[in-house]
Amino acid sequence: MQSPPYQLILEERRSHLHARVIGERTAANARRFLEETYWACVANGHSSVLLEIHLCGSSLDHTTIRRVIGDYAANGAKLRKIAYVQPKAADPAAPYVAERTAIDRGVNVRVFRDVPAAERWLGENWRFRT
Repeated sequence: MQSPPYQLILEERRSHLHARVIGERTAANARRFLEETYWACVANGHSSVLLEIHLCGSSLDHTTIRRVIGDYAANGAKLRKIAYVQPKAADPAAPYVAERTAIDRGVNVRVFRDVPAAERWLGENWRFRT
């Protein structure tokens, strides 16, 4: 069975940018997703983002996860809030490894079980951009 191609879907919301990725779970796709999403936030004036991960295939090992997150943590730290939802993680610990790695590097990120919970957190204390 062939894995789905990489697809990034961006939706602007009042309080945040919602970025959904679909495709094969690889370090290259994770890097691409984080970079493209960060620059979409910058281009559209968003300081908060919801990362919704729908990647398939084997989980990345924890060392690779730490390396990928470490490579992009400086950009992530420039954002006010990052919510992370991965409904079908191949390794249930993987999202929490990513979260801990990012937090240790100054990123305000949280893992959520579902999109509505993530959106509630992103909407807390949100103000219209002026």
